[in-house]
Amino acid sequence: STAQRPTQTSYMRVLLLTHNVAGIFDDPDEALRPWADGLAALVQRTRADFIALHMQEVGGSRWRTCGLDGAAAVAGAVEAALPDHWSSGMMVRTDTAEDGFTALGSIYLVRRSAVQLVRLWRWKEAEGAAGAFESLRAADGPLVPQPGLPPRHCRHERFPRHLYGSTWSRKGYLLTRWQLGGGGAVLDLVNVHNFHDESNLAALAAGASTYASCRQQALSLVTAALLGLRGGGAAGGGAAPAPASAAFLFGDFNFRLDLAHAVSLLCGAEGLQRARAVAAADATPLRLETSGGSGEGGDGYLLLGPKQFELSQPSLLARKLTELRGSDRELAAFSASAECALPLEELPLAFPPSYAYREGKGDGTPPDEAGWCDLLASKRCPAWCDRVLMDRTGGALVAASAVTAEYGHEPQPRVLTDHNQVYLAFSVESR
Repeated sequence: STAQRPTQTSYMRVLLLTHNVAGIFDDPDEALRPWADGLAALVQRTRADFIALHMQEVGGSRWRTCGLDGAAAVAGAVEAALPDHWSSGMMVRTDTAEDGFTALGSIYLVRRSAVQLVRLWRWKEAEGAAGAFESLRAADGPLVPQPGLPPRHCRHERFPRHLYGSTWSRKGYLLTRWQLGGGGAVLDLVNVHNFHDESNLAALAAGASTYASCRQQALSLVTAALLGLRGGGAAGGGAAPAPASAAFLFGDFNFRLDLAHAVSLLCGAEGLQRARAVAAADATPLRLETSGGSGEGGDGYLLLGPKQFELSQPSLLARKLTELRGSDRELAAFSASAECALPLEELPLAFPPSYAYREGKGDGTPPDEAGWCDLLASKRCPAWCDRVLMDRTGGALVAASAVTAEYGHEPQPRVLTDHNQVYLAFSVESR
């Protein structure tokens, strides 16, 4: 059972959770129940009163042919796993036409004993109308009984096509605004899915990665839109709320390691030089000897191609995890850039990469400290793609948490989807 005692009235426990759920939609018969049970276990452990679940790739890989047929089942499984919580239902655009579909889905849950402490922002619906917070106390059923995108309660945009060349992409953001604690903290919660790396070899090119540059531009659009919405006016949905809001952006940012730095760590300067000499379109995997000692006897190697990143000794990644974390540079680069109007931060990354794992791997038991390496797929360099970021106001809110804030991930005993869940748990004051 998920029934728990209500938390103290002096504060509310908050759980912000992001997960790329493509694999859950691709194999719901095998994946949906254990995924929902895992979510319930995390909620129980963190004793969360308010849960924001941000999902990416809703519909999975068969969305073109099947649409979002499984969205209602996913929302229903979440609600069944957490019967002591009111559910918003799944906010998702169900029209899969190319001009607006992002495959982003968000579900918000509130412990029933705390519903009176939570309000949801209603954006203005007509020129001259004012936005306002609405109570959830009268909401017996889900806000969205069937998966859908309620314009009164969210803002949703797909990134423009030109950011990622001529290729159309299901990438964008979905924003909601909440007030927690009975008139206390105001949170702008943004579900984000940013652009991916198409080719490992192209990402290795000298100079800044063009993929990282695309991601930076997209993130600049999100933060600029967020600042505009805070300011009210035509885009803002009426007068800005008081007190000032804290921004939390959590989703699949697709942040990748500085691949040149990572290859140099694993294979040395000579290995990086050899890799950069190969044409980006060359489909033949390049074999590079790894450095730093195998620890397992024999010589290790990396097979590297446009869509191949395969280590003969994956445990090398665990031994060099601290150094590899130093290759994670995109967030710092964004916040230091001239285009950044809203610097973002996060708590220290003290968990393994959240991507890329091979579906079906794992024996059902939680992996040990280095066991994550054995669950990796062989297509991409592991990376911390999935994050919970915040602006300075959000950082101050987390720093003031009455309970110790926890920034972590949920490893998969059996890999159901290629990303691990990443979460931030903290508390806000109640009034």
